[in-house]
Amino acid sequence: MKVRATLQDTLKLDLSLEKTKLTNPRKDYALFLGTLIGISSHVSSTLGRHHQRLKTVSQIRMLAPMDRIFKKLNTAGFMELEYKSGIPKFI
Repeated sequence: MKVRATLQDTLKLDLSLEKTKLTNPRKDYALFLGTLIGISSHVSSTLGRHHQRLKTVSQIRMLAPMDRIFKKLNTAGFMELEYKSGIPKFI
């Protein structure tokens, strides 16, 4: 892998093959610290300093992995997975 060799030679970083996922953020999301991170394909425009139209193309998109959150809440007894509805739990 060219990316792995570059990171190791240039930045002196060792990648764990078990934990590391190299991906194209325009095509697939990467899970980092419990957040899905990718690049949005949405195109918008804004006005520049001298009232010219500027196109905003690449924007970072951060999403919550709801399926993982539902599973954790279900395991803890706070949610029924089949209905995705909360169950009041009093301590």
